[in-house]
Amino acid sequence: MNTFVNTYISLLIMATSLNSFLSSLDMLDPNHITYRPPKVAGSFYPANADSLKDMLQEFLELNQPKKINKKIFGLISPHAGYVFSGSVAGKAYREIINDNFDLIVIISPSHFKSFKGASVFNGEAYVSPLGISKVDTEFAKMLSKVHEDVFLSNLGHSWTESSSEHSIEVQIPFIQTVQPQALIVPIVMGSQDFKTIHSLSMALINVIKSSSKKVLLVASSDLSHFHDYYTARKLDISLIKILNSYDYFRFSSQFYLRKIEACGGGPITTVMIVSEALGAKKLIPLKYANSGDTPAGQSKRDRVVGYLAAALIESEEIEPTFPDFTQEEKEFLLRTAKESIVRSISNSLDYEQESEHKKYFVTKNLGEFLTCFVTIRKAGKLRACMGHTYPNSSIIGEVEEVAKLAATKDYRFGPIEQSDLDSLDIEISILSRFKKVFDTSEILIGRDGLFIRNENTTGLLLPQVASENNWDLNTFLENLCRKAGLPENFYLNPGAEIYRFTVITIN
Repeated sequence: MNTFVNTYISLLIMATSLNSFLSSLDMLDPNHITYRPPKVAGSFYPANADSLKDMLQEFLELNQPKKINKKIFGLISPHAGYVFSGSVAGKAYREIINDNFDLIVIISPSHFKSFKGASVFNGEAYVSPLGISKVDTEFAKMLSKVHEDVFLSNLGHSWTESSSEHSIEVQIPFIQTVQPQALIVPIVMGSQDFKTIHSLSMALINVIKSSSKKVLLVASSDLSHFHDYYTARKLDISLIKILNSYDYFRFSSQFYLRKIEACGGGPITTVMIVSEALGAKKLIPLKYANSGDTPAGQSKRDRVVGYLAAALIESEEIEPTFPDFTQEEKEFLLRTAKESIVRSISNSLDYEQESEHKKYFVTKNLGEFLTCFVTIRKAGKLRACMGHTYPNSSIIGEVEEVAKLAATKDYRFGPIEQSDLDSLDIEISILSRFKKVFDTSEILIGRDGLFIRNENTTGLLLPQVASENNWDLNTFLENLCRKAGLPENFYLNPGAEIYRFTVITIN
């Protein structure tokens, strides 16, 4: 049956118009058809093959030089109608024109159908007016065997429903133009929570590393939706700055809390994590625009959508971790922490002293968005320790807020008392970005702090905790699990998300 259908479809593509092709497909039993036809041809992009080719050539600008001469592991590409986002997507796909990938894994969000986990297309091909992109069915099957949240299905890939998912389909003509020999694996994320991102990321890493194929990952995503032109630019540029620092932990956390906007936040995070595991060290934005920048969107600048093209690449550059704080800047941060503690326990309404940082010229270092923990000790013993896992403001604001939390909200010890003030020692730990741990042998005692997450249950230990207690790696991991309220050996569970980070301490 499949051989007959496949031959039938190929003949239809060559001999009939797209409309009759779609009509014929819709009359057949979708349970037996394994070629997914185009559903937004004629609306999101031209249905005529020659017109589509001409449009793609315009967007790709293949006569222009590439911007990247490093190995590319992943791309971020938008998925709106081509008249709005095609010129942005073209800048991503132009960079891989001669790279000869064996396989392209396309990960998209589900706009119309909600389901748990990630749906790996269980068919044999996606079809566009340009032809057929065959699925690597062996790779897809292997992927579906790693974790129950990653499975073979038509969920998110269906073409028989009134609203069919477009976010993978619009990538296909670009791929067929620049990588015509590549097989594909289309994946739709029905849920974009931490668990699904983790499950899909680890499944992809497992299967890709066991394969000899040259693999490219594509995250299909638009950015902010339906704001006015200038609000959208402000929101999107803030998001791109996070991506540009390769901080997928902060990005996914703020996406989960809806503090940033990207319909494909889960695919973007997954592609960043997997690309890093394969060797990527840098994200390069290639083009940003929103629909208001296009001729088609000029009249609708009060309601625009943002688009980004970016590449994840290898790099010899050393990743920046912390600013080189001067002694004066360190002393200022300590004063800020102490002042915040005093204000928080002295009834700030009656405490008239002006905040120190409001009188201080803010240097570039102190204006950096960094996060921290503040540790308070009394007579050498821990009295409080609180912090954030990613920054919401400059390091000045972070120190002020976290010191207040430590003084008033550490439930283990209770609030700091007025009588404690003269006997307190304060230490500020400024944290690097969180890096996902793919193998616990990566963790170095004394260098790395650890964070663990199981769905919404979390725990964190600073690196100095392991050093001060002379813990070995297993003991460190066991205590991390206890801190999170998890069984002490939970770090061995495949569902455990573990991240490592480094710190600089100021005391």
